[in-house]
Amino acid sequence: MTDMAARPTPARRSRNPRGQGHHLRDEIIAGANTILEHTGDEHAVTLRAVARQIGITAPSIFTHFADPPAIIDVVVTQHLAILATRIDTAAHAAADPPAALHTAWAAYVDFGRARPAHYRVIFERRYLAAWEDQQRPMTETAPLGAASVEMMVGLLQACIDNHTSTSTDAFADSVAIWYYAHGLVALPATITSIAWPDTHIHLATTIDNLAHLTTT
Repeated sequence: MTDMAARPTPARRSRNPRGQGHHLRDEIIAGANTILEHTGDEHAVTLRAVARQIGITAPSIFTHFADPPAIIDVVVTQHLAILATRIDTAAHAAADPPAALHTAWAAYVDFGRARPAHYRVIFERRYLAAWEDQQRPMTETAPLGAASVEMMVGLLQACIDNHTSTSTDAFADSVAIWYYAHGLVALPATITSIAWPDTHIHLATTIDNLAHLTTT
């Protein structure tokens, strides 16, 4: 996808008052988000495209971001935080550990289905190879990602501790559920010619099996 995929924006933009440069940073991130929503392609988030999206010159971005991957890292962090909050809220509203496990993973799938472009950027990041090649730390996303995984493993561990799961490895079984949940989001978005069965029924049944739940 080329830069031309980004939506046109007004050509003129007023300068932020002195001392309010953080507003420009926020605008850059918002511009990147808009491009992602419009194109579904993180490679479309170039410096030129973002600059054009918010009506500035590309060099102005360097005050806040060194390159497009740095912008993407912040965008991913924002949406990963939204996902983590939705999972946590769903789990805390549940009546017991098995219900919390079910509602948390349902929130994960619902997020992915509702925000396909951002979901792809979070979990299928094409920029990730460049980050690894350059040995650049993902300072924004890595801690939050680790905390999210820990939260999901903790939900299954709560079932084990509550004797409602016979799982002997909360991490391995949580990863197995994650494999399935990812496919539940990614496959229907990629292959639209199939009449996919009800998402939540299949998710619930699979969680019961993979989490070794003894009661639901």
